[in-house]
Amino acid sequence: MSESTTISLQATTRQETGKNVSRRLRAAGQVPATLYGADEAPVTSAVAKRELAALIRRHGRSRIIYLNLDGQSIPVKIASLQLDPVRETVIHADFMRVRMNERTNFSVPLRVSGEPDGVRNADGILDVVLHNLEIRCLPGDLPDSIDVDVTSLGVGSHLSVGQLKLGDKIEVLTDAEAVIATCISPRAAAESTGDAPAEPEVIKKGKTEE
Repeated sequence: MSESTTISLQATTRQETGKNVSRRLRAAGQVPATLYGADEAPVTSAVAKRELAALIRRHGRSRIIYLNLDGQSIPVKIASLQLDPVRETVIHADFMRVRMNERTNFSVPLRVSGEPDGVRNADGILDVVLHNLEIRCLPGDLPDSIDVDVTSLGVGSHLSVGQLKLGDKIEVLTDAEAVIATCISPRAAAESTGDAPAEPEVIKKGKTEE
């Protein structure tokens, strides 16, 4: 579940907008940002690039953040991040206000643990298909991540979203039939990557029909 420590990020309101303003902000080590949601008018702001990057590295993108803006501490979630296509650094951030007493949609990382039975005893290969789960809950009930134990998976078996037990406080939005992880045989893995050995050619006796 969520850590007890509060995650905060300093932001400053900006009055000017436009591409030139955004370029100047980025050159000064700032990331242009927009704050919206909770039936309030959008606010254009900026946050320190280094602080935002450190926050994401340490806590990921699914945690509740308290944005310190104009003397207020506003609970928000990261709605979206725009990345530089070459450097892959954040060049714009969208923050969405959340009400702590209202259920909100979140994307939470899945953390797979354990060694499948099919890997231990049948040389199977674990294939993790799904890495995030879409859920809906109160911000105070938001887990940092969701643990998925794959120990019981044998070759040819899989674990789907519907098999997870998350309690009554969390509503799962991802399709219950979606596969989280599966244990496949080495041959199936090779066939999926095109590395399977070719079938021997069958040579027929006699004249080949045209």
